Amino acid sequence: MAQPKSSARWWFLAHSWLALPIWVFLFFVCLTGSIATVSQEIVWLADPKVRANPPSGDAQMLGYDEIVAVIAREHPDAAIQSISRPVKSMFAWTVRASYPDTRTVNHYVNPYTGRIQGSEPDGFSFRQFIRGLHGWLLMPFDEGFNLAWYAVSVLALPLLGSLITGLVVYKRFWRGFLHPRLRFDRGSRVFWGDLHRLAGIWSIPFILIMAVTGLWFLILAILTDTHTELPSTAPDLPVLVARDDIPVVAAGQPAPRIGLNQAAALMRAHFPDVEPASLSLGSHAFSPITVRGQGAAWPLLSEFAQINPYTAKVEHVRRIADRSGLELFTGSMRPLHTGDFAGLWLKLVYFVFGLLLTLMVASGLLIWTKRTVKATAAVLKGAKGGEDEAIDAPLPASLAPPESGAAAGLARQWKRWRFHLSAVLLALPLVYLPQYLEDRKPARLFGLGEREVGQFMVGTWPVKLGEWRTEAPKLHDGEYEKSFTLALCQDCIAQVKAAYLRIGKPRGDVRTSGVLFSGSPYRMSADLRVPENLQPEVELWLTLEGWDGTVHRQAIPLADASPATVKWAQERSQ
Repeated sequence: MAQPKSSARWWFLAHSWLALPIWVFLFFVCLTGSIATVSQEIVWLADPKVRANPPSGDAQMLGYDEIVAVIAREHPDAAIQSISRPVKSMFAWTVRASYPDTRTVNHYVNPYTGRIQGSEPDGFSFRQFIRGLHGWLLMPFDEGFNLAWYAVSVLALPLLGSLITGLVVYKRFWRGFLHPRLRFDRGSRVFWGDLHRLAGIWSIPFILIMAVTGLWFLILAILTDTHTELPSTAPDLPVLVARDDIPVVAAGQPAPRIGLNQAAALMRAHFPDVEPASLSLGSHAFSPITVRGQGAAWPLLSEFAQINPYTAKVEHVRRIADRSGLELFTGSMRPLHTGDFAGLWLKLVYFVFGLLLTLMVASGLLIWTKRTVKATAAVLKGAKGGEDEAIDAPLPASLAPPESGAAAGLARQWKRWRFHLSAVLLALPLVYLPQYLEDRKPARLFGLGEREVGQFMVGTWPVKLGEWRTEAPKLHDGEYEKSFTLALCQDCIAQVKAAYLRIGKPRGDVRTSGVLFSGSPYRMSADLRVPENLQPEVELWLTLEGWDGTVHRQAIPLADASPATVKWAQERSQ
């Protein structure tokens, strides 16, 4: 049954007004999102060091242990943290390693030859830059999600509304697939209208995916900022290696660990159809090796195994089948949004449809400026006749601009700029760009934080303690926390198994030593829980545990470790 003309016209106006006042902003987000989809491929074209060119057609990839041996031979002081193997075989493998000066460097290794083709310290990355520009306008995250994240993700609502109203307005839209129409000889208004409809028809699935996933990003921000957790089937606590499984070795002797090839083989035993894509060596002595790969049955999510590095026991596996329906849905949102789960062909499909969506927004903007205001005025006047008559109807006197005088000048200025209110949001990247670049300078990413407390002798081991931020403790999940960093001396790395920090002297064995430091031995970090009734005169106790079982402790006055925390405690005690 055909819709009444008045109803159809109202649907048309609803579809048109859903774009106000965010066309320019939506155009920017769509354009940067399209570029972000292929940002990794753009880097591949521009930078030879990230390419994986086999020397011959039948060349075989090296094993993980051979890649580790290459890094150990050419960078003996490097502490390897992880090895990543991209989904697309044309990319070099990325070996992430840290160094005594606290740098973290990504080495790009050709998996066929083992040659380190280039290295890049943490800092500015085009891929991360364009994603930050698209997703949160480069605005920094301080406490929770920032306003720019909300501004971008809320665009999912008008995008979804435009899709629904567009399908209602465009009757028998499926005919556009079989008989596409793009008229070049009927004037600009007809051309842009045809282009808008044609791009919309062919982009229906893509628009739906972008709207639903964008809406999830909005919901995710709300859930996170309101401290609301969804039900999860994941373990409540992180998987750790049992203390009894860690061997006791003589001072200076390395603890025996399994190789990464063996870890990958153990993972394949549980997931025969999954190819390992990343291996994480763990952040401390109690961490398992985590081998992760793209799920065969559901490539949007990964499956992984966590393996005891000392006994080769598989401590934990996480399968697609272990996840609930809600977890499958929410976990699939990000890869669905980016298209980074099925190789180059899908990235190119996403890029093309992203450009179509961008073009559709641009054509919708032109249509709006030419048609919607007049059509709305006609409907408000109660004009009768066809849609074209309503669209071409003149504005009523109440909406028409003055014809002369100062008011006319102001009206002309308003008419010129009223369609670009959303451009104000586009000033945010320009405002935050200097800070974004400054925060990603390599010098800002090295060191032990904003303040180095000093060097301390803990037994026979010299270490450096740092205060990550010179600020008062922050409230996190209902408790106050303060972040500290620690660097072991290079000769200590082979001797120290673990480092701990707590407020007040430990009572009992090493298990009461407090929070465990994790990360690279050149810069470990710990989030220390701070009681609300903290006494300013307390001491921090730093504990180091050796591979040979020895334990050494050192007291550090809180006033030396963090004057900001002492001031916070004094203010709360008043």
